[in-house]
Amino acid sequence: MKTQLSLVLFLLSIYGMAGAQTRISGMIKSSKGTPVANANILIKNSYDGTSSDSLGRFDFTTTESGTLILGFSALNYESDSVSIIVNKEALRLTLTIKSAVNQLNTVTISAGSFVAGDAKKGAILSSLDIATTAGTRADVFAALQTLPGTQTTFSESGLFVRGGSASETKTYFDGMLVKSPFNATVPDQASRGRLSAFLFKGTSFSAGGYSAQFGQALSSALILESTDLPEKTTTGITFLSVGGGLDQNLRFKNSALSIGGYYYNLAPVYGIIKQQNDYVKAPEQGGGNIQYKAKTSATGMFKFYGSYSQTGLSLYSANIDAPEKPNFLSNSNSNIYVNSTYKEFLSDNWKLEAGFAFNRDEDAGLKVRDDYSRRDQLLEGKLTMTRYYGKRTNFKFGAETFNTGRFESFNERSHSYNDQISSAFVETDLFLSSRFVARVGLRSEYSSYLRQYNLAPRTSLGFKTSLNSQVSLAYGRFYQNPEDEYLILKATGFEQADHYILKYEINTPDRNFRIEGYYKNYNRLTKITDGTPNNNGKGYAKGFEIFWRDKKSVQNADYWISYSFLDTKRNFRDYPTLATPEFAARHTASFVFKQYINAISTQIGGTYTIASGRTYVNPNNPVFLSDKTKTYNDLSLTVSHLTHVFKQFTVLYLNANNVPGFKNVYGYQYSADGSSRRPKLPSARRDLIIGLLMTIGDNTFVR
Repeated sequence: MKTQLSLVLFLLSIYGMAGAQTRISGMIKSSKGTPVANANILIKNSYDGTSSDSLGRFDFTTTESGTLILGFSALNYESDSVSIIVNKEALRLTLTIKSAVNQLNTVTISAGSFVAGDAKKGAILSSLDIATTAGTRADVFAALQTLPGTQTTFSESGLFVRGGSASETKTYFDGMLVKSPFNATVPDQASRGRLSAFLFKGTSFSAGGYSAQFGQALSSALILESTDLPEKTTTGITFLSVGGGLDQNLRFKNSALSIGGYYYNLAPVYGIIKQQNDYVKAPEQGGGNIQYKAKTSATGMFKFYGSYSQTGLSLYSANIDAPEKPNFLSNSNSNIYVNSTYKEFLSDNWKLEAGFAFNRDEDAGLKVRDDYSRRDQLLEGKLTMTRYYGKRTNFKFGAETFNTGRFESFNERSHSYNDQISSAFVETDLFLSSRFVARVGLRSEYSSYLRQYNLAPRTSLGFKTSLNSQVSLAYGRFYQNPEDEYLILKATGFEQADHYILKYEINTPDRNFRIEGYYKNYNRLTKITDGTPNNNGKGYAKGFEIFWRDKKSVQNADYWISYSFLDTKRNFRDYPTLATPEFAARHTASFVFKQYINAISTQIGGTYTIASGRTYVNPNNPVFLSDKTKTYNDLSLTVSHLTHVFKQFTVLYLNANNVPGFKNVYGYQYSADGSSRRPKLPSARRDLIIGLLMTIGDNTFVR
């Protein structure tokens, strides 16, 4: 079942039936007899075909007749075809597809990367993984925090990777940059990501050494690949303790249309669960999205995604310098995101990929008695061409340009900047044998605002040491613009980081072990001296990470363990010296467990996270950032019960965060004279969400 946290306003069913059609149905299996999901089955030289469902079944109609070639393919399998005779009588077929040895047993480019989805063996986190991991509440970014290299988000929104700040991780939707991937925030509290996990079929999370196709990220790239055509027409209905949503998928012959809407209001929950802030208006959010996808040919696909959201809130937060006069904050946020892409094989050896994206995010409100507003905007275009040599080696080149900027005001004062960043890249994956692969790439960018060029070489190597193990190395130079708040102040140049990575991995379909070491050298980081930005900042991050995932040892269970060691210091922003930043914990570990109980059709899960204390500024201590908070602990639980409501497949869902009620502290805020302080705390000691997720039109479920 493909469940979504979204709901449908009304149900439409549209099927156009042409005259004189022949029905072709059946099942596709592997050579071992197991069903193959998401296989493509189509009649060559036509638009007629479909994809297999989660049980390997397929069913479609065609107006073609005579002796035809039926082709079928699937990721990790060899493409094949059979000859069929179509004479208007229904055909029932059983297709067998062979595993692609080159996919399963060949070396891959993997240093620094966690890859998930149908496209890769040993997938790490699928959409369903994200939705059913305790503590994540189906948030992509929260789920990634259970992987090594990431830091648990506390009081700042973003994904913190290997000693990097939140701005050093960039999110890409079908290859296009998302400028504002997080919802509106409140003081000292991290916010959720805007994008639903169920939009995507594949996730590539690179903690370093990523491809030359992507830029403007010093530390990490989160690359999300959207789903293709849905298997069938379905309706998604969600009722949550904080709101609900509606979503309708309409599947046509060679295209699909999805329309969805949602509304969330946290006031009822905040009335039950005590919050640290005194809300005048609890966060309230509404929005919707539309998607259209079409197969333009046997190898072509066009996708369009558009979304709009509106959020409002207001609150009083504690004022340590004047407890009797708490600080007032109100915020109204609106966000528009549009993404459109087109992919097509121009021939057997040439592939075209093109994309367009637009993102506009606006905030406005009051801070105490002062009016403020902020508008972030990005407009992007990208074109990539790939030349394939055989089944594996390829040469890729492309160009990208985006216009980005910010406008902000505070009472009568205002600032703004606008930048046109143009880039070009080339890259090759060169398979010297089935055991050795090299990726060599080069990216160059020009910023019209900074009036600077950069040139970033990147190299990755992989060597297969046995059937299921390999060693990988990577080096890369990465650049990005300073954060918007510094660009407005006339920041002077690109920031720079060099990555060095060494990884050993053992990977089978049911188990994955990896150990990875890295070193990052930061140069030209943005510093503020006497109120003026410059590029005199520097720093380093080094460490190692261990990951183990096992789907085999315990029947109907899945678990993973991750550990990260991080040693990092930097002198940037307004730091007076080299120091470990507030967002970096030296030790971080997560344990995730999921157990499916067939007898009661229920999955239970738990996530335990522990992280060593983080630094904070104590004005009474002459050593900068030398004080640390206590150790962070969190135990979250989730239960998902599979059932039927009105004969429709339904999931009853419960997620509870920090069940034992650990008293976590994120840091401290000091009074102006340093004589008193107050802790920065999570919005609530515990968090609970209850939901009912119903899918009309699909009664399959794949764990």
